[in-house]
Amino acid sequence: MKILPVISPKGGEGKSTFAAYLAGFLADAGVKTLLIDADWTQPTASSIFALQQEAPFGLYELLMQTIPDPLQAISQTSIDNLDLIYSNDPDELLPTAMLHAADGRIRLRNILQHPAFARYGAIIIDSKGATGVMTELSILASTGRVMGVVKPILPDVREFIRGSLHMFSRLKTYENYGIHLPDISILVNCFENTLLDREAMDSLSKIISEKLYDSSVLGERNMFSLLDTCIEQLDIFKLGHVKSQPVHRLEYKTRRKGPAAADTMHSLACELFPEWKALFDDVLSREVRV
Repeated sequence: MKILPVISPKGGEGKSTFAAYLAGFLADAGVKTLLIDADWTQPTASSIFALQQEAPFGLYELLMQTIPDPLQAISQTSIDNLDLIYSNDPDELLPTAMLHAADGRIRLRNILQHPAFARYGAIIIDSKGATGVMTELSILASTGRVMGVVKPILPDVREFIRGSLHMFSRLKTYENYGIHLPDISILVNCFENTLLDREAMDSLSKIISEKLYDSSVLGERNMFSLLDTCIEQLDIFKLGHVKSQPVHRLEYKTRRKGPAAADTMHSLACELFPEWKALFDDVLSREVRV
């Protein structure tokens, strides 16, 4: 099982959208996938896809451990192979509870070891667009890497790197318990190929390749990498919300310059899960549609 948390420095970067689209692409590839909406204040991922069967409980009860069986918190979406744990903490009680619980930051990690989750090949966790205990518990649940989503705006990029380093410095102590802190693969969203955007991309590449940040607390490792896949600023990536569909289903071919949405999602999935490339290739050849 692969567990991929999706994080961003703040709201509005496209984190929830591409967590859901990626989960939908994996599901169409035949990978049994669970999407966990851990953004308790803006539960966008919970509402992108229609539910075929809504569970009586959600993330709140799962993390508060008030239900005997995790299956009671798993809803079935209208997308084959895609299930969902929806966010249901409108009073924002979870952050305080997880902050003060002895196992708060590793509770999600431990819960996902339950046999109820063994049927999933991939679990995508949409975390809150901010730092804090809820993002940290998502990160500690990872099986190897985290996907960070940023727009090509230098202040956003610097905020993301600074905030991530601060979080990881707090989480480093968990390495004493055998928990390996994941690497962060950065996805640039809303790229418009303007001079400013290209300069921002060049700056981001330089920051990462030359380690132009204070990583002293993390040792010599380079925790950041920049994904080759880049999301262009296109209306097609909004249409998935309108149609309640994974975006790859809506565009396999295009006459405009640049890749179609299906090619973009295929590229992203191949970078994050290269072991399933043959399955992803099949999605393009079959052209699964609405």
